[in-house]
Amino acid sequence: MTVQFYIILNEHAGSGQAATLWPQIKARLDDAQVSYQLAVSEYPHHAILLSEQFAKQLPDEPHQNWVVLAIGGDGTLHEAINGLTKQPRTYPIPVSYIPIGSGNDFARGAGMALKWEDAFDQVIQCTHATNYDIGAYDETIKHEHGVFTNNLGIGFDAAIITKANQSKAKIWLNKHHMGSLSYLASALDVYYNQSGFTLTVHVGNQRDIYANAFLVTTTNHPYFGGGVGIAPGATIEDHQLHLVVIEKPNFLKLMWLALRLVFKRHLTSKAVHYYQASKVHLTVPAIEYGQLDGEEMGGRFFDVYVGVKQYPFWFDLTI
Repeated sequence: MTVQFYIILNEHAGSGQAATLWPQIKARLDDAQVSYQLAVSEYPHHAILLSEQFAKQLPDEPHQNWVVLAIGGDGTLHEAINGLTKQPRTYPIPVSYIPIGSGNDFARGAGMALKWEDAFDQVIQCTHATNYDIGAYDETIKHEHGVFTNNLGIGFDAAIITKANQSKAKIWLNKHHMGSLSYLASALDVYYNQSGFTLTVHVGNQRDIYANAFLVTTTNHPYFGGGVGIAPGATIEDHQLHLVVIEKPNFLKLMWLALRLVFKRHLTSKAVHYYQASKVHLTVPAIEYGQLDGEEMGGRFFDVYVGVKQYPFWFDLTI
């Protein structure tokens, strides 16, 4: 099947690496005689608007030959797919992705190549869409809903993202390809300043209450935070959400837990609680930070229903 690509380029992704690489990507597109339209994401959430507008103008009919291709990081893919799912379609528009971000967790979780040239081939040489799992959420307090490809997090990981994004040093570190140092510094600061919080988990007829929750991550595949394997057994084809709840440990136990996390042995720790389900309901009656695919949700109370659905993706993992 010959397709046309509606490309959403985030030039800021990967600390500006996407803008630097675009001439090379364009040359490869032209050499392959690929038909495409280019739209540049110019500000936060612009990719949502671009993909939503594109979806509105494309008739909801079978056998469409358009694919929306996000060039950037996980946030760019997150915005593109949220715009595409704003309006229900009988025939959803496939989405694709060339990972040029700082984390690229979806590429890891999906089994895509992390080198952009190889990922480019997986996209351009693909011949058909494949349905993979994505998360879907409905937050009742602020009446927000949407989807995520990686994870929805509350607490420690979300607070780190918020703190790092507010750091004046982050821009300089990113320019020198040391952005992870800003997250490490933020992690230490967040650990000492964040208290445990009350969390209620509803899964089916089961209800568990944690008085000292610290990190709460509902994930679609193994990775978060740029390659950390928080849910080693998760896949984007198992039709399950994987919820990891970590209660706040003391500093020595945190270091031990981090070491176990490196070796993917953390799920057997007493401070870690693990769920697999197609639907979960989370409530947090305190103001905590949240994140979606690494994008800030802000500080808030939470009453969020999270489920799993399928969406067509355009890449061939056999290439």
